[in-house]
Amino acid sequence: MAKVISYVKEPISIVAPDGSWANWAINTSYDNAEFDLATGQTDYDVSAGQANAFNNIEIARYICIRTNETITLKCNAITNNSITITSSDSPFVINTLEVTNLFITNASGSTASIKTYLV
Repeated sequence: MAKVISYVKEPISIVAPDGSWANWAINTSYDNAEFDLATGQTDYDVSAGQANAFNNIEIARYICIRTNETITLKCNAITNNSITITSSDSPFVINTLEVTNLFITNASGSTASIKTYLV
């Protein structure tokens, strides 16, 4: 198991046993979208392109992404820095950021099968 190192004095978000967050915001629903993304697609807007993403929830506080190809991900805005996710990084989890949209680029040379789980 990987060692986790934190450089902040207080955690940014913590899930309590009852499912609540440190800021007391609770998502009681989730969204799940599975789709194929053609190679060459740049900054694909997941919220606009997938009816099952950001539908039941407006802000995701936990995101799990699975992919079979290398993709890059930007959270919230296309002007943010990219995160590279390879198939060996899959599943890739974000749990310390409030996310309102995902933008995905596929330059792998093959169609990427992507699965997202948003809470």
